[in-house]
Amino acid sequence: MHKGAEKTRPVQESGMDSRHDSIVDHAVEEVANALPGKHCVYSSLRTSLRRYGVNMAESELFMLCGSMCAEYSGDLKRFGPEKYPEQLQEMAASGGPVIQVEPWIAGVSDETDLLRVLTSGYGTMLHTSSTALTYHDVYVKNYPRGHVIELCGLDLGERTAQVNDSFLLDSSGQAMTYVGPARLDDLMQGIIEYAWLVEQPVRLSPGELHAACAYHIRQYVTGHEAVWRGVSTPDESANQTGKAATGKQVKRGDAGYRAFVDDFRLLADMEDQDFRTYCHEIYYNLRLGSALHLTDYTADYCLRHQATLGSQAQHVIELAQSLYADWHKLNLYIYKTGLQLRKQRIPEIRERALSLIERQRYMLENLMVLTEQAAD
Repeated sequence: MHKGAEKTRPVQESGMDSRHDSIVDHAVEEVANALPGKHCVYSSLRTSLRRYGVNMAESELFMLCGSMCAEYSGDLKRFGPEKYPEQLQEMAASGGPVIQVEPWIAGVSDETDLLRVLTSGYGTMLHTSSTALTYHDVYVKNYPRGHVIELCGLDLGERTAQVNDSFLLDSSGQAMTYVGPARLDDLMQGIIEYAWLVEQPVRLSPGELHAACAYHIRQYVTGHEAVWRGVSTPDESANQTGKAATGKQVKRGDAGYRAFVDDFRLLADMEDQDFRTYCHEIYYNLRLGSALHLTDYTADYCLRHQATLGSQAQHVIELAQSLYADWHKLNLYIYKTGLQLRKQRIPEIRERALSLIERQRYMLENLMVLTEQAAD
């Protein structure tokens, strides 16, 4: 039994009906009309917490998870925040909600594990391969990515799951929500991990949030620049191969951004098709989870907490908004460079990116000072 299970609320109080082979959360309709999120990890957390009376913004959850500390291990296709379980561990260590994460083991895990968690936990989330989300063509027809959704119900007789996808990015780039059924057997083919709140979540005070934010920014700026960690190769899948991860040096935060951009030099010697592919992946990783989310969430966090951060928060907001616009321009330039095979642009792109990283560090140093003062 997971930690905190003895404290969990009876199922009937959360608006669920249950039988031996099914469980349905009627409260899911309460979040069906919620605005789409900006990132699947933080939007799924947001809507799950909301159902239990805790209203937290995605930007606050991003800060609690320490997700500004993007990681780079030497593969230009892989750049962004820590893996899903590690982000949730950082959140709990920062005083946020406690979430248990279990790996989905092919041939061992099955629907009874999901039913157990739904009936004994508070809110359940699934980290899956997007190709298993057959309720929308955008997932089926595109390159497989990791994606996080909420699991809100199961009907084992009908072999269906009730899910809430609060960040469904369609082919035009527009974010939408999906609340409805998913084919259970398809879903189980792609689950990487399943996670659940182990106790009633509690809203943090502004001072507690600021303390966590300051701690993680200090990690970004000055600490944890390089750690040794198991890093899976791109073609490895934890729930399929069972292979041990390869030990590589992982650089985080400011050092991670600099190492990532420094390796852009490798693009110039690639074959044309590889060049296109890598430019697209760099574009994708800067757009989702790293630079663009970092600047957007920083501005939002400061806007929400101007009363406690003080008048200088407006300066950080302006820095973040300007930086977001310039990262966006550069990222589109990288995307077009890949399509047009303009390899001669790479030195210019590296120089512009390094300049933005300097500005990003300055922005976060300013926010660190404000959050440290507000946390006292």
